[in-house]
Amino acid sequence: MSDFLKKLGVSLERHAPSPRRKYLIGVSGGKDSVALLHGLLNLGYRNLVVCHFNHGLRGQASKTDANFVSRMAKKHALHFESDKGLTVTYAKKHKLSIELAARELRHAFFARCAKKYGTRKIFLAHHADDQTETCLFNYLRGSGMAGMGGMRPKSKLSCGRVELEILRPMLAVSRKDIEKFAKENDLTHREDASNTDLKYTRNRIRHRVLTYLEKALGRDVRKSILRTAEILSAEEEWMNEEASRFLLSRQLSVKTLRELPLALCRRVIRRWLIQEDVPEPDYADVAEAIRLIEPDAKIAKTNLPEGIHLRRREGVLFLEFPRKS
Repeated sequence: MSDFLKKLGVSLERHAPSPRRKYLIGVSGGKDSVALLHGLLNLGYRNLVVCHFNHGLRGQASKTDANFVSRMAKKHALHFESDKGLTVTYAKKHKLSIELAARELRHAFFARCAKKYGTRKIFLAHHADDQTETCLFNYLRGSGMAGMGGMRPKSKLSCGRVELEILRPMLAVSRKDIEKFAKENDLTHREDASNTDLKYTRNRIRHRVLTYLEKALGRDVRKSILRTAEILSAEEEWMNEEASRFLLSRQLSVKTLRELPLALCRRVIRRWLIQEDVPEPDYADVAEAIRLIEPDAKIAKTNLPEGIHLRRREGVLFLEFPRKS
């Protein structure tokens, strides 16, 4: 058995032990998602719904991607679902980056698929190199332990009234492992030219920042970043258990927050913002909330991204969301 399948199998035993259950799987047509699909099939996971979302960013190439994934699903007698979104239009309308707009549209599509097929579990093809880039990006954003711990092998995602369970069984699998598996099994895939487009932050981190760091330090910094992520992820899990005790309603008590140690107070606020669907809350958003609960605070309202208002009234913090047309 290849290293790829061994590592994939270990993760599946921990986080998705039953191959007989029905799962969604996000497949873009790229090498990573194609390898994940074939890896799952090799390990007996055949009750899969292949989900492909066309972001409308690459013209005819996007249509070709969808056709490629459709044929692959048909070849393996798997259910196939696809949809298309106008990512640029959505981004402008909601004042989002292209990357965040694409993610929101994709997640909404996954939620629709989950409702249709009666399953809330979805496999995604994030791997160890993606994890490295995510952790470094989050560190540079100042997102603290929560962000630097990176992605989890299993996590929850709320999309409207649908809560998805995201399964990432390839987080211990490197890009080299994937490439070797694809070559050994003669897997065809689609190349996405946007993966080298430096206008996207993640691509700049992948192709420039990490390359520069490794050259400057003379060693593989990816392993160090992943090791740090593993340590922080365990600590994050413990801190989240502590914070969850204070997230019993859609409002937060100002009195309770003031009595907490600052580190725990920040954690409670950040988890609450995530729970309430505030997109990617960062240090600045949490700091704004902290300002509102200070005993001598002269303001009772602050603005968060996407037109969301954070307010303090009658001893509680609560959120006001703009109406979506």
